[in-house]
Amino acid sequence: MSEQRPRQKVNIDRLTRRMGKYALVVAVSQRSRELKEQSYRRGERDQSNLIGHALYELFDGKVKLIEDEEA
Repeated sequence: MSEQRPRQKVNIDRLTRRMGKYALVVAVSQRSRELKEQSYRRGERDQSNLIGHALYELFDGKVKLIEDEEA
């Protein structure tokens, strides 16, 4: 398994300044839904804290928000 480094505290204010409140809510919602689907496919039962996990991924830059071209 990969080595887990200690997570730093997510700074919500910094994220909202970087991407806006609405975009942050949408991104976290979409990513947590993706994580939930992935855990179902792998047969994992523990799906606790998916929203927190999605926030950490956005804060760490592991997941990026791609804007819709139609907007």
